[in-house]
Amino acid sequence: MVTVLKQLKYAFTLMFHPFDGFWDLKHEKRGSLTAALIIVGLLCVQQIFKTQFTGFIYNPEYDGVSLNVLKEIAIVLGTFLLWCVANWSLTTLMNGEGSFKDIVMASAYAMAPFFIIGFPLIFLSNIMSEDYESFYYLLLYISIGWSALLMVSSVLVIHQYTLGKTILTTVLIVVAMAVIIFLLLLFFNLISQMVGFITGLYWEISLRFF
Repeated sequence: MVTVLKQLKYAFTLMFHPFDGFWDLKHEKRGSLTAALIIVGLLCVQQIFKTQFTGFIYNPEYDGVSLNVLKEIAIVLGTFLLWCVANWSLTTLMNGEGSFKDIVMASAYAMAPFFIIGFPLIFLSNIMSEDYESFYYLLLYISIGWSALLMVSSVLVIHQYTLGKTILTTVLIVVAMAVIIFLLLLFFNLISQMVGFITGLYWEISLRFF
């Protein structure tokens, strides 16, 4: 337990020293897959709390009663896995040195600022008036931008790329994520049509012969 807490605490070091941080994460075993999965779990909790408890001023579209916990968890896990799979698929072809485990760990730790800043912001939104709207969104965008920069840094360090190749790879990863989403939607649409056709055929035969 103490070891896991120490590994979670390492996220603070990595936030301020990303290059050394990701190197030590991979080569010096300063982090762990367990700690990374805990961070992802905390992000799922944050997403649920964000939907349910963000102040109305900053969350006007939510009615306060229609929370779907599974949907919120799926948003976080789906996006995270999509990034990791696209990352691994592309960097494998582009001579990246990071394994899938390295990618999962680095990506999870890179999301630490989004949680550390974003989670308290959920509760602060309930006591911040509309006059503080710019301050609220400033902190929100800092958390997003900080995590995004750490994500890019993780690609650079984990795969031992140059800066130019890192930027290119990051863009390609985002494109690959969009392609994967398109293919999944296409696949489920075809499955849905096939199920609809089989169901219709079944009822047609049932009506004619039974």
